[in-house]
Amino acid sequence: MLRLLSFLFLLIAFLGDVFSQDSHYWTEQYGTRSMLLSNSVVGSVEDLGAVYYNPARLSLIDNPSFMISAKVYQLNKTVFENPTGDKNAPIIKSDFGGVPSLVSGVFKISWLKNHRFAYAFLNRRSSDLNLSSGTETYGEVLANMPGNEHYSGEVALGKRFNEEWMGGSWSHAFKPNFSVGASGFFTTRNQSANMDTQLQALSEAGDVRSYLHRTGYNYTLNGLIFKVGAAWEVERLKLGVTVTSPMIILRGSGGFLHEVYYAGSGDVKPIYERNIQGGVKLKYHTPVSIALGGGVKLYKGLFQFSCEYYRRVGAYSLMQGTEFVGQSSGVVRQPELIDQLGSVFNYGIGYNVSFNERISAYLSYSSDFSAAIPQESNASRQDNYIVASTFSTDVYHMGAGFVLNLSWADVTLGATRASATFKMDRPIGFPDGVVVGDVNTNAYSAVDWSRYRFIVGISVPFIKNYAKKLEKKIGL
Repeated sequence: MLRLLSFLFLLIAFLGDVFSQDSHYWTEQYGTRSMLLSNSVVGSVEDLGAVYYNPARLSLIDNPSFMISAKVYQLNKTVFENPTGDKNAPIIKSDFGGVPSLVSGVFKISWLKNHRFAYAFLNRRSSDLNLSSGTETYGEVLANMPGNEHYSGEVALGKRFNEEWMGGSWSHAFKPNFSVGASGFFTTRNQSANMDTQLQALSEAGDVRSYLHRTGYNYTLNGLIFKVGAAWEVERLKLGVTVTSPMIILRGSGGFLHEVYYAGSGDVKPIYERNIQGGVKLKYHTPVSIALGGGVKLYKGLFQFSCEYYRRVGAYSLMQGTEFVGQSSGVVRQPELIDQLGSVFNYGIGYNVSFNERISAYLSYSSDFSAAIPQESNASRQDNYIVASTFSTDVYHMGAGFVLNLSWADVTLGATRASATFKMDRPIGFPDGVVVGDVNTNAYSAVDWSRYRFIVGISVPFIKNYAKKLEKKIGL
């Protein structure tokens, strides 16, 4: 039971880190072909992923499409080696489900020559996690509680965030081989998290101990993000550059939850602390970034490469609540959600080759370095602050697949893999004076995390006759 309890806390700490992936910028890919090229397409994107990667490319794409960018299914798999501090068999956790992606389309305005426009709806970040587990046993669990006891414990984590971008792009070709462009997105982000621990014990003498700790936060914000870019094509070479602005916050607010209760006989002082806050103002900082990329015609295909630099974000208080006094302890507390991001330089390479007019193959690799600044763990949950970006492990992406160029559409079939390997501390926190058997709070486990995405996408050439009729109706 002690080993299981230790693993449960490890699992909570791990998932709390992994599912706060604000510290990774290349987690998602957009566009049916671009997804298979692992973000290596800043200078050579050939689908409507251009609205995200480089809007200038819209004027240089030969056959823009209406795109419902791929039905994507995702498998997350986590292997915990040495999960309980001994050499037992690894524990494997996995989940499978659908993933939202990109919907985009392109259009022209007849009296604006050499200009092209597009609209886009994309999911920038998303996670929805609810995990709970518990255990029950009879034995000598609490070292400072004489004899054996009936003991039960539950731990739970809920974490959800969703960030949507909605906007449009403009591109203008000054020359057949040179264009500029810009994209503007209205962003909405909702995030909430809660962490719960509940422990209770009954001794042989009839003494009862009970402990509950619940913390959480939530916030909602709206903002604007802009991208500007340029693209060139010279003989066998394609080049591109984009700059992405920090998010401009239009509005946002959030709240905190703090509850700690401990009751029971013995020498441990009872605890009662409860505080709920709402309407807390927030700040939200994202970095400015610059991306460079290109494509070189090689053999029967195109070798593609991209890199992107993200500037650091200094330490700041994303959200700070008002001070409150613990009812039983008299301790002054002030909840705070803090964030700090280091600079990041990501890179990606990809290659696509055409076997014939109908079939093309894709292969790629890219980095996804973490911008999180390593922090001392606050998993003991006695701290007054929460670290917003904690997953400091680097992730690596690979992609492969095929595109079938049919007469009525382009069909994409492929898969991508993201992976990371790291060590995870197993800190466990209880009220002062409560000792839980021989649980080693300084132990760690090796963790292998991987994410597989399976892609089935369709890009349909824009229906020209319908577009012309629509343009006439609205006088374009």
